[in-house]
Amino acid sequence: MLSADYLSTIRSEGRRLLACARRDPVRTVPQYPGWTLTDLVSHTASVHARTILICHERPQERPALPQPPEGADIIEWGESTLEEMIDTLDAADPEVTVWGFWPIPSIGLWERRMVVETGLHRWDGEQAFGEEGALTENVAVAGLEEFGDMWLARLGEMPLLEVVAHDVARSWRYGSGTTAGRVEGTASDLYLRLMSRPSPVTLPAEWAAGVDALDGPSKP
Repeated sequence: MLSADYLSTIRSEGRRLLACARRDPVRTVPQYPGWTLTDLVSHTASVHARTILICHERPQERPALPQPPEGADIIEWGESTLEEMIDTLDAADPEVTVWGFWPIPSIGLWERRMVVETGLHRWDGEQAFGEEGALTENVAVAGLEEFGDMWLARLGEMPLLEVVAHDVARSWRYGSGTTAGRVEGTASDLYLRLMSRPSPVTLPAEWAAGVDALDGPSKP
């Protein structure tokens, strides 16, 4: 069994994203120029569908992202895929080794990844309406927990950065060698900045350039 708290977060964040799309399916998403909220739901649902596939088939190599059925209503597909993924994760063994982005990937880490994926894109969806609130604590902390294993390798060699989240009394260290500095803030503001979202956190120049150059997802 996986974390009931994480699964509750995934469901809540997913439903909030779907609610955004229902408000205005063709509204553009500032984070992804050229995307509408329907595109954002389609992308998120494809990632959810891949997680379902990973739980069932336990692949050891990267599977393709599933695409929506031909003619499907994207928002309805997003809703059904969200619920199916939660049920699938709830029944899964978190210790099972599968393909993933981490040194020792497991289904348990995919659950954490879906907390972050769903919560960050919920934030993106609400940003489309000018609602730049915070990430939830579960989403922000899960994101900071996985950053070193998932994103750091894509940045190449980076100087040591200490990240201090006052609201959760936690800190993380990313990179190695020469110290780049220390940044402080809420867990939400810190993770949003590391994901190149608007945030009051200022990163050292090398780190800012690195994270801002990370590739985003392709348009569905």
